[in-house]
Amino acid sequence: MLDEKSTEELIKDLLEKRGQESQHQIEKFMNPEYKDFKNPFDFENMEKIVNRIILARENKEKIFIYGDYDVDGISGTAFLTRFFNEIGIDTNYYIPSRNETDYGVSKKSIDYFHKRQGKLVITVDTGYNTIEDVRYAKSLGMEVIVTDHHKTVKEKFDDEILYLNPKLSKTYKFQYLSGAGVAFKLAQGLCMSLGLDMGIIYKYLDIVMIGTIADVVPMIDENRLIIKKGLKIIKNTKVKGLSYLLNYLRLNKKTLTTTDVSYYISPLINSLGRVGISRMGADFFLKEDEFDLYNIIEEMKEQNRQRRTLEKHIYDDAMRKIKNLKLPLDKLSVIFLSSAKWHPGVIGVVSSRLTIKFNVPVILVAIDGDYGKASCRSVGNISIFNLLSNVKHLLERYGGHDLAAGFVVHKEKLNELREYFIRTIPRLKEEDNKAKKDYEKSFDFELSVKDLGEKAFDFMEKMGPFGSSNPHPLFFDSDLKLDNIKRFGVDFRHFNGIIYKDNVSYNAVGFELADEIKEDYINKTYNIVYYPEKIILNNEEVTQIILKSIKENK
Repeated sequence: MLDEKSTEELIKDLLEKRGQESQHQIEKFMNPEYKDFKNPFDFENMEKIVNRIILARENKEKIFIYGDYDVDGISGTAFLTRFFNEIGIDTNYYIPSRNETDYGVSKKSIDYFHKRQGKLVITVDTGYNTIEDVRYAKSLGMEVIVTDHHKTVKEKFDDEILYLNPKLSKTYKFQYLSGAGVAFKLAQGLCMSLGLDMGIIYKYLDIVMIGTIADVVPMIDENRLIIKKGLKIIKNTKVKGLSYLLNYLRLNKKTLTTTDVSYYISPLINSLGRVGISRMGADFFLKEDEFDLYNIIEEMKEQNRQRRTLEKHIYDDAMRKIKNLKLPLDKLSVIFLSSAKWHPGVIGVVSSRLTIKFNVPVILVAIDGDYGKASCRSVGNISIFNLLSNVKHLLERYGGHDLAAGFVVHKEKLNELREYFIRTIPRLKEEDNKAKKDYEKSFDFELSVKDLGEKAFDFMEKMGPFGSSNPHPLFFDSDLKLDNIKRFGVDFRHFNGIIYKDNVSYNAVGFELADEIKEDYINKTYNIVYYPEKIILNNEEVTQIILKSIKENK
């Protein structure tokens, strides 16, 4: 199949199927360049924000960067801190712990900054707690600049705050930047105003890239440019912590992919924000001392082990609760569960797993005292953010995206909230299911694994990097056999082994697919939807098959 057309023709065919039809769009997709970054001053408030930061620089004021505790917030915070300090701005940073009750800049954090002579607070990947908190900061002679990318409802008092948010902008033409991406645009605007060489921020684009991939934003337009350039830069990263981590993960000899970042790098950084010390995640990007970095990576490993243990406990408990619903699994439209025994930093991971397993929206609530903190994940075209917006009167606060969001709720409102989701989602799920394709139609090309060659990998390289809104091109093959299957991961939900057809065999891995492989797999044949990738195994580059679907022939 791939031999029939040139790589460029195949890319054109696929992009047309995905809605990009003009030659200009296709050229920009295939060959993104730094000049393709949009003008940061298309943001309404950029000039005012940049001028305020320049004033802080001239007056030698101390700036605090206040970042969210996830990978996106941590990486954006570290990026801005590095950049500001390099251009002579006295800058420190603050990452709250996940169990703090306030979300965003609050009176408590403002007092912290004020005691340390902070004059300007810049948020990354987060908003503010209340408008009264921002006014309190002003009463102390401090100012707050909010850089964020979450969906939010514009309030009548928002004009009091210097905002940088692509989802609130009427003039910026790309609304899907990550929190780290918005931080990058701020740095870009500052570079332009100060007449600085853009190389000073481009050299740290790998930090922004990690946050962008971790936040699962659409991998198009500026996000694609950030990721494509960032994956190249990370090969010779200027961040000592990253070079140490790549060496530990044995990724230093391969060309990194978005999969490497998603499955290996991000979880280690994220573990510090979930169950460990959030600030240490920013330290990882900023420290230069070898002993400090060694201790941080050791802490990452330990916290990741703890996170896995907590994840298994919550997942098992959630599965017991689901079974106790005594509802046929094919009738399940939404999962809404709560417990006072769950760690709030891990329920998001479990929500994602359950969403993948059952293909329904999932809301898990960790209760602490009188309040519950929730992580929500959704599927298809069901916007969890819009659903929360409809019942915001029941919530203390909420925020997020269409497919991933969170909220805080008083426990007395939990039952009413649960009933709302159970009543509302089945109709939305039914509408969404009508648009679903059968799995064997959900591929782009037919290509036997025995015909994989350099042309296929050239095609994959030019289409990448992959992620939301730019998924891997998927191939279909039939009548394959399996051997040497081993299950792994929490709850042994993944598997790896050998997949072969005729006399051609490859290593294969199936994430979240272990349930499809029965004990007598050796005597069966399978149809697969997959994509190939190159990995380093025993210091040698080999081809691995990533399975997206595997079904037994019956």
